[in-house]
Amino acid sequence: MEKPDPDSPKLTEHDKDVLRKIIEHSKIPDSKIASEIGISPQAVFKIRTKLEELGIIKGYSPIIDFKKIGISTLMVIIIRVKPDVWNKYPDYEVSERIAKIPYIISAYRIADANASHILLIGFRNSEQKEHFVSQMQTKYADEIEIRDTYTFSVDQIILIQNPIGLLNEIIDKKDFSKYELFSIDKKKQKE
Repeated sequence: MEKPDPDSPKLTEHDKDVLRKIIEHSKIPDSKIASEIGISPQAVFKIRTKLEELGIIKGYSPIIDFKKIGISTLMVIIIRVKPDVWNKYPDYEVSERIAKIPYIISAYRIADANASHILLIGFRNSEQKEHFVSQMQTKYADEIEIRDTYTFSVDQIILIQNPIGLLNEIIDKKDFSKYELFSIDKKKQKE
């Protein structure tokens, strides 16, 4: 008998259906999922618990309206941690220290010759962002090099942590659909 792979667990169709519903709306009650997919609320509860125990669902996060809590400016900053830091600290400790940067929303470790991390950082305003960048360029210049920055208003956010299409494709183990980003309907072209 084949042992289950804990890093890639096999999901039943009901597991996938419940997971899809949770992805679409994390606060959805088990009873609503049950009525929508045609199984009992107890079965949904067992599946949700299974998905949590397998580590597929690691938690439930709110989607915050940044503007309503006073964040108006966002910046994607690409940095390169300098070799002296890598010689002093292991990778996990560098990551822990970066995660503690005030204003940080998310951080990604990348393997690139010119950069080591991509950070998404939020600020009350442009002045606060400028002060932060200035500190990075002066106080931390021996440790971190800024490779690039992209600043934008929270009004320009298109999507926050909700990759429903991607997750549905992965759950169903399908190839990505033939999505055309800006295709023009050929029928309309002929008219």
